[in-house]
Amino acid sequence: MKAFGIVSLSSILRFTKFGIVGGSGVIVNVGLLHLFTAFFKIDYKISSIIAIECAIINNFLFNYFWTWNDRRTYKKRSFFYRLFKFHLSSGFTALIVNWGLLVFLTEVWHIYYHISNLIGIGCGSFVNFLLGHFWVFSKRNIITNENQK
Repeated sequence: MKAFGIVSLSSILRFTKFGIVGGSGVIVNVGLLHLFTAFFKIDYKISSIIAIECAIINNFLFNYFWTWNDRRTYKKRSFFYRLFKFHLSSGFTALIVNWGLLVFLTEVWHIYYHISNLIGIGCGSFVNFLLGHFWVFSKRNIITNENQK
């Protein structure tokens, strides 16, 4: 995205892809939260952490191979470094925003845990896009196949 509210078409397309990937992450998160809580009778606070981790891995893979495909480095080390950075950024947002709101809204306001979870996911989505775009998948130090020859 460009400064001062001027957004390029490529940024809109990237944000759309990010939203689609995020939607798949929501399905993974909500599905696993429900599965572990309703069927395996695991406390929703623990189920949510497992569901969040699975959604983070899902989202990283789709974002790496699709959303920010043009910024792939084609080096194993870079893949794992970006996975680590993605975990830091998404994990921070997921634990502070998603999980924090889930527990707060459920315990304090007595909102059904599925609704609290969706509110938490929604609040963290835009922050995750910005962290992904400007830090995890930044344009700095991109090595393409042609640069490696």
